[in-house]
Amino acid sequence: MNRKTAKIFGFIFPAILIAVMIFNIILPDRKFSAEENRLLQTRPKLNLSSIFSGRLESKAESYVADQFMLRNMYIKIKSSFDTSLGVSESNNVFRCKDNYLMDDISKYDTKKMENNYSSLAKLKQLYPSINMDFLLAPNAANIMSNKLPLFAVTEDQNKQMDGFFKKIQSIGINPIDVRSTFNKNKEKVELYYHTDHHWTTDGAYLAYKDFAKKNKLTSNIKYDALAVKNDFRGTLASKSGFTNGLNDMIKLYLPKEGQGYKNSVIFYSDTKEKTTEFYKLNNLKKKDTYTVFGGSNHPIYSIKTPVNSQRKLLLIKDSYANSFIPFLSQDYREIIVIDPRYFFDDISEIIKANGITDVLFLYNANTFFNDNSLDMMISASKDISVK
Repeated sequence: MNRKTAKIFGFIFPAILIAVMIFNIILPDRKFSAEENRLLQTRPKLNLSSIFSGRLESKAESYVADQFMLRNMYIKIKSSFDTSLGVSESNNVFRCKDNYLMDDISKYDTKKMENNYSSLAKLKQLYPSINMDFLLAPNAANIMSNKLPLFAVTEDQNKQMDGFFKKIQSIGINPIDVRSTFNKNKEKVELYYHTDHHWTTDGAYLAYKDFAKKNKLTSNIKYDALAVKNDFRGTLASKSGFTNGLNDMIKLYLPKEGQGYKNSVIFYSDTKEKTTEFYKLNNLKKKDTYTVFGGSNHPIYSIKTPVNSQRKLLLIKDSYANSFIPFLSQDYREIIVIDPRYFFDDISEIIKANGITDVLFLYNANTFFNDNSLDMMISASKDISVK
């Protein structure tokens, strides 16, 4: 390379970097990634509290990673290069046996979990007569660890879950542990999608059966499983860029006829939509196909069903609950569903105003062990904060 060519390249490369930096600054922030089905970190606000707490640095790192121009293209190129080299992990996603993609087991955030535990204890102390259950769903890399790539090293999620269940049991919250059921059925039932981090509808139904047995629910509705899509590619495929050659099937469970099944009325507070349908069939055509289960994430909505039971359930959840919810409708006269990530009202007022008799927390372990939205929601309640 002669000196003239070297000078040209010496000019072009910095120019490209500067151009990318400028575009990253002037382009509007993306708030949501349909490819990864998650909220993206927007530009963090600069204030003294965020600086001294360390939150600003953490959010700034996430912001740069989430808003980087051509991020999705970069992920695909990197994944193709890694695959050609035989690399089996990309962006914390493993390429596993039998065409499975699996999220790595996340580390247990001790500080966040101490806060979550403290808030749960305060809520139970405030409402000792309300039955409270916590269904913490294990992730695929836990239940199907035999399919992980050779030499893959993950966190011990079973140890994390055992410790959490022991703690909540000590304050009167009932653990719903589906690991035994899942381990017994993992060779017979596809519990998790191959390309998405959620459990399948089959997995959700098995979890519901465990929950129903623990709570002596007697609706005992029989369902037909109807395949409505066979080319679903989920968030793990998009997040990792891996092409595993296999698409997923989405099933919807529809009640068999002649069982006295009662239709529900569902009201979404944020969109003011009222419907009797749990499934959003039009969303089967969208990139984020998983939103067939109730649509996008709503802060709060209600489900009313004219069943004989007088029990009223408050369901506090992440997106794992979306395919689980329809099974609950025949067991409770009313269900209030809350996603703490988007709910900013007083949780205690919801409990009192709706005559709640039961509370179910439903999360997947990877999300919950690194989440602070539940703690923030409970701590923000006036009844909790004054105690």
